[in-house]
Amino acid sequence: MFTNRKFIYIVNDIPLKFKFLIIYIVCLLIPIIVINISFVDKFSNIVQEKEENTYKISLERTRVDIVTMFDGCIAASHSISSDRTLHNILDINFLSSDQYFDVYDSQLRNRLNIYTSAYDYMSNIEIYVDNPTISSGGTYQHIDEEVENSLWYNKLYSSKGSVLLNSYLGYTKSLPTKRIQYLSVFNKLDYYPTLNNERRKILKIDINMQKLNNIFKREKTFLNLYLLDPENNIICSTSSLYDFEKEDSLKTFDIQSIGKDNIILETALSNSSYMKGWRLIGVSTAERIQKSLIETLKFVLLIAFISVIISSILSLIMANSYNYRLKKLSKHMSRFTDGKFELIEINEGQDEIGGVIRSFNLMASKINLLINDVYKLQLQKKDLELERIRAEINFLQSQMDPHFLFNTLNAILVVSTKNGYTDIIDILKYLSKTLRRLLSWKDDLVTIREEISFTEMYLKIEKFRFGDKIEYYIDIDDSLLEVKIPKMSLQPLVENACKHGIQAITEVGIVRINAELIDDTLKICVEDNGTGMDNERLKELITNVTSEEELSSNIGLRNVYRRLRLYYGDNISFNIVSEKERGTKVSFTIRKNSLDNSVNNSDMDSNLEG
Repeated sequence: MFTNRKFIYIVNDIPLKFKFLIIYIVCLLIPIIVINISFVDKFSNIVQEKEENTYKISLERTRVDIVTMFDGCIAASHSISSDRTLHNILDINFLSSDQYFDVYDSQLRNRLNIYTSAYDYMSNIEIYVDNPTISSGGTYQHIDEEVENSLWYNKLYSSKGSVLLNSYLGYTKSLPTKRIQYLSVFNKLDYYPTLNNERRKILKIDINMQKLNNIFKREKTFLNLYLLDPENNIICSTSSLYDFEKEDSLKTFDIQSIGKDNIILETALSNSSYMKGWRLIGVSTAERIQKSLIETLKFVLLIAFISVIISSILSLIMANSYNYRLKKLSKHMSRFTDGKFELIEINEGQDEIGGVIRSFNLMASKINLLINDVYKLQLQKKDLELERIRAEINFLQSQMDPHFLFNTLNAILVVSTKNGYTDIIDILKYLSKTLRRLLSWKDDLVTIREEISFTEMYLKIEKFRFGDKIEYYIDIDDSLLEVKIPKMSLQPLVENACKHGIQAITEVGIVRINAELIDDTLKICVEDNGTGMDNERLKELITNVTSEEELSSNIGLRNVYRRLRLYYGDNISFNIVSEKERGTKVSFTIRKNSLDNSVNNSDMDSNLEG
């Protein structure tokens, strides 16, 4: 027991940096070295297995792609072989070339093109026939002596089946002196035994060698591939083997030429009868695996080096974190005497020092909350907001032109004198309702129906004043009548149109009020045919309306704009368009979702005022 305590005391006496050094060497450096040595040994086996599996996948992927091409060509040959109409045409004894070409144009010309168009791995399709009445050329050729002496013809008719897959060297039709390699599917076209089988018919489908070579080139980084026919001839490979200008025949694959250290994989192409004996061979050099092992070793050494560097850096960071955080804590505690209750803005961690820092920050936060009386500031802010809203309301209530009321009363007096008070009853009613609405501000938001009703009373009074000089038209979508907007949002626009636009013209003034919903956006427009204004005056008007300064001009428009901005913020668009001697159009748009939010905000303000 005494020995254990003595050991603990000795450990306690070791400086902190030496403790971290011992931990680093014993617990990090030595285990990293041992683990990486074991990892290299195990991973070498894994890499070798992985490479071999990659070779098998590459070989199988190539085999599947080749079989897909061959099967597609065989399927096309069977489809053509079962075309009874084609058989009948090829057996016809045509009386003349004209008769043949008529049938050729209507039946034969594009009959086989659909296959080469649909399958890009088919380069050409031809049919050989021994019908002398068919003109030889293009897709349809005669079985002449040259064809009968060809290797593929003899192989086809010496085989038991109707289909032959064969590769050979031949010349192109466009350039008879140029020799190229062909890989073709041949079909005897004897699908209907009851027809006139005295005539020989042979279908030849040429496989696109470029497509086949592309498949082999794709796998060149993994394997050297060889496609062999039943005679062990090399049909295609990842390397260029043939110089067709000098070669007379296909080369034979010699397995002895492949080094003993190389890995050789072999697979049959398919179990189908027409691909019997066809093989695919893949060869990989041992250097490739050695290269992969060397790359693996480099990778492991790199990881080991990075691990040592990272562990060294982490050890240094952990050793310094204690000193750094303790200094921060001491520095902030000394500021308490100066009344600076600042938080320690660092990642304090989850250890004991981190717990002390968190406790310190909690204490500083509570002191700040007590000193800065958050609740009092919030109430003061709400009071200021309510006062601002009340000021806006009072400002709007007083915005109607006093000259309008005075002139209206004078007009009523003149008419009443002339007509014995009989024609002014409606006007008096409108004027009474107007004054009553101005003096009463119960609701901050009203329906469009109410705002239109109030605006129409104003227009009727103006029409009473000016007679037939003023006409007005109101076009409101019925679905919008119950939508709520800020009070006095429409009448000031109409008053501005009458006062500054229509009164200055000699002809009949027209005011149009329109409200519609476009793409979930409410658009309200007031348009007149008054004097209008030029671009310079229009720019000055827009600047005055949108200005934050208190100006003495354009009060009506500016108050409408400010009130809309107060309720809807950036969700409104306020536009003024005018043309000299043509009139002015003032409109504003509000997003529909903002209309719903403004109703809720209005209810909240009402509760606060209550």
